[in-house]
Amino acid sequence: MKKQKKKNSVLPGKEDVKRHVLLKSRVLMVLYLFLSSIVVFTLIRSLLRREYANVMMCLLTMALFMIPAFVEKYFYVLLSSFFDSFVLFFFFSAEILGEINSYYERVPHWDTVLHTVNGFLFAAFGFALLDMINRDSHIKFKLSPLYLALVAFCFSMTIGVLWEFYEFGADA
Repeated sequence: MKKQKKKNSVLPGKEDVKRHVLLKSRVLMVLYLFLSSIVVFTLIRSLLRREYANVMMCLLTMALFMIPAFVEKYFYVLLSSFFDSFVLFFFFSAEILGEINSYYERVPHWDTVLHTVNGFLFAAFGFALLDMINRDSHIKFKLSPLYLALVAFCFSMTIGVLWEFYEFGADA
């Protein structure tokens, strides 16, 4: 009877992350290019109108678009294509639609919807990180699903509070 090798860890290695990024990059590239082209168009329009605050918002949006790839590459966290797409749409909705195109004033409850989406987004991210740690064979303890959900909720709320501090500072 042959012994099967057990995998020591479910945390992804560098090669797993590279393979994952290459496979999903084809799917996300179209979305990224579409949203980025709208951001660049908005940037050029803002430059022509001399709306330099909007130019900075466009540059911020382009930087925010790179966060999922940065997290995957440097922290070896595999994010799903759905999660990446969701993050791109969220940043686009908050910065380009909300700030530059004034959806916060024009669309009722736009801010509330984005805060709710942000809460779910970061709860899912926190849960995924804890789940990966929980599955790692190097960790000697296992966390219960209830505890994972509670910590994911607290993680989401903490990010929400930090975002409110940022908004208050930016508005002041």
